[in-house]
Amino acid sequence: MDAILLVGGQGTRLRPLTAARHKSLVPLLNRPAIDYLFNWLERSGMERVILALGQRNEDLADAYPAGRRGGVEIRPIIERERLESGGAIRYAVQTAGIRDRFVVVNGDVYVDFDFQAALTAHIEREAVLTMALKPMSDVSSYGVAVCDDSGLITGFVEKPPPGTAPSNLVNAGVWIFEPELVDEIPPGAVRVEETLFPSLVARRRTVLGHQFEGMWADLGTSARYLAASKALLGFRNDIAPGARLSATANVTGTAVGAGSQIAMGATVQDSIIWESVTIGAGAQIVDSILADGVLVEPGATLKSVTVGRNASVAAGVTVPPGTALEPGARYDGAQ
Repeated sequence: MDAILLVGGQGTRLRPLTAARHKSLVPLLNRPAIDYLFNWLERSGMERVILALGQRNEDLADAYPAGRRGGVEIRPIIERERLESGGAIRYAVQTAGIRDRFVVVNGDVYVDFDFQAALTAHIEREAVLTMALKPMSDVSSYGVAVCDDSGLITGFVEKPPPGTAPSNLVNAGVWIFEPELVDEIPPGAVRVEETLFPSLVARRRTVLGHQFEGMWADLGTSARYLAASKALLGFRNDIAPGARLSATANVTGTAVGAGSQIAMGATVQDSIIWESVTIGAGAQIVDSILADGVLVEPGATLKSVTVGRNASVAAGVTVPPGTALEPGARYDGAQ
């Protein structure tokens, strides 16, 4: 079975972290996020993964060239123009020569559930499309699916205001397609979420909603990326080889990348530290993300802060919560 990974976006919601790195290469516990999708797809029985790449995705294309990765074949496909999800699916199917049933996965999610259970239900119900749905307590920032008692999807609501949602089932970005649906995708750069899917439901085609209880996370924003990392970490640390932590540093619930240094007396909690980051003596880093090459000078305090590549924070300053420093910027307290 083939899988299409939609990885053509520019990661604008995840800036400044994606200013110098493709969103699929952002590290989760010191591994590129896309690695987890590759592993899940291989465990799920996929034989080939088509990377639907957009323009200016050269770093991802270089990291995962055509060839074998474990038990799956990787086939990169580069779009000549922006196609959105619908156009990307159509172009990938045509270019890779997909003829049979296939699965589509959004590239900015972490997902781990029993795919074979979804596939079995899809086949038994003779569905033309099956959407993986994740029950969530707060659905106000997601696309929501409404299902009848038999599990068929009867409607969609995009980002319902809190307290108004008709369902708690979030579109998880994993879809099983029958091949004939490709011809029903409208021409041009279109989103299947806004065109094909509502059209299928309106025409009472068999669109199945498969609820699952495994882990799922949207990695599209800094806050969600941090939350997913914390969920995977629990209360432990993930320290990459080559990272150096002072014996007197207090590091908890944090991933620390290769070549990073945390000096004596520094406190780093519930954070993501990429590669070659330097954290000075007595600094405090809490619920924050520091990209490659960041320098935090002694005594600085960062809580709920995102810092882009090669940016720096002056000694002794407190960076306001919610701040996002662009790559190469310096915060000295005068902003």
